[in-house]
Amino acid sequence: MAVKHWQDIKKIAFVNPYPYYAKGVNEATLYPPLGLAYLSSVLEKYNIECRIIEGAAYRLTPEEIYRQIREFAPDAVGITSNIITARAAIELGTGVKKRFPHLPVLFGGPYATAEDEYILKQTHGDVVVRGEGETTIVDFIRNIEDISLVKGITYRKGSTIVRTPPRELIEDLDSIPFPAYHLLPDFRYYRSRSRREPIGFLLSSRGCPYGCIYCNKNIFGKRFRMRSASNVMTEIELLVGRYNVKQIDILDDNFTLYVARAERIFNEVIKRKIRVLFNFQNGIRADCLTPKLVKIMKRAGVYKAGIGIESGDPGIQKIIKKSLSLARVKRAVKMLRHEGILVVGFFMIGIPGENRDTIEKTIRFAIDVNPHIANFSVVVPLPQTELFDMVKQGGKFLTPLHQGANTGYYSGDFSFEYGDLNPEFIRTYAAYAYRKFYFRPSKMFDIITSIKSPGELRWMVDTAKPLLRFLCT
Repeated sequence: MAVKHWQDIKKIAFVNPYPYYAKGVNEATLYPPLGLAYLSSVLEKYNIECRIIEGAAYRLTPEEIYRQIREFAPDAVGITSNIITARAAIELGTGVKKRFPHLPVLFGGPYATAEDEYILKQTHGDVVVRGEGETTIVDFIRNIEDISLVKGITYRKGSTIVRTPPRELIEDLDSIPFPAYHLLPDFRYYRSRSRREPIGFLLSSRGCPYGCIYCNKNIFGKRFRMRSASNVMTEIELLVGRYNVKQIDILDDNFTLYVARAERIFNEVIKRKIRVLFNFQNGIRADCLTPKLVKIMKRAGVYKAGIGIESGDPGIQKIIKKSLSLARVKRAVKMLRHEGILVVGFFMIGIPGENRDTIEKTIRFAIDVNPHIANFSVVVPLPQTELFDMVKQGGKFLTPLHQGANTGYYSGDFSFEYGDLNPEFIRTYAAYAYRKFYFRPSKMFDIITSIKSPGELRWMVDTAKPLLRFLCT
């Protein structure tokens, strides 16, 4: 490394890779790399110059990314990665080390956290920041000369890989500065179902206390932590006032877990007469809704909410450990529809233990509950999840997911065999689920009448493209 000590770093380039090879992903929806924006905002407080190279938003080739690195001339490069961008992150990390051998290369994100040793060995990278990175990255860049004393990292020491103890979760989320939005592209480069544009994005809490077997919690952990209502309101006013956003997509996993806090935030939006729409793109728990909260949400501008349902079979619900009452799901969808809020139901096809009967129950449940939109995604076992271990022990991986995935949740490909489950079976029933749910005159009318803006129409068309490709294979 050109820098003799990590403390010598004055400039760092963060890269969000573009997975050019990915199939079966919803390209109509693209979020900004808020994790990189948070890291940048923290480092800027220490007078470290940061740049976010947004490969995904601009669809940058590796050569274009190398050119931006060369122009910026950083002292280090950080690359984020998830299961889909893993291959691109490994390719970029390897390329950076070849072209800029003097630059230390750091990795972060859920994939790098899960496969820290693998990614360092494949790329000859230097450090993986595991889990939440805001405190960790400051420690080894600014505060500690001996990197072995930094918690929450995996690093290269000669020919060996060293993993330090885990980092404690950040307790006071209000202490973290808002994301460095000024380092991101214009919000128009990001995509979601938009009733108004531009769209801003917000994360108001971290962690999930539930034990779903398919969910990777290696970044924010299992303990729920939330920002104060006043802190969240300050960011909402920043997004609306400085960045002129007309819609905010809330990316929390559990925004409504504490109903009183959710009520306080939306009541403040109403009280301050903030004119903005809200979209719960990632979804909210059906059993964390009350009639009072739903009414407040509607008055505050919430126009769309997703609900993670996964299966309509009680036995499969027990297997996935979601701890969700299907009766509460029906009640929640009814409440949201009553207030005129669009509902998206998230379902999964291919859970170990499923068969024709359980999948038929899920399809019938989806039709009966009747969200405006139903997503029947094929199961992808993420590393460091109970589901991944279940398949590893009792089934057979057809794709080595520890190397990342080339296909998303809306692909005809299936990555494992388990009991009755195999690629042909899953493709058949996932396609069957979409046809049964959508190829009904009443549902087509429901979808058409739910579209209220050109942005929504554009999103609907773009969302349908991978689905149609899937149904035609």
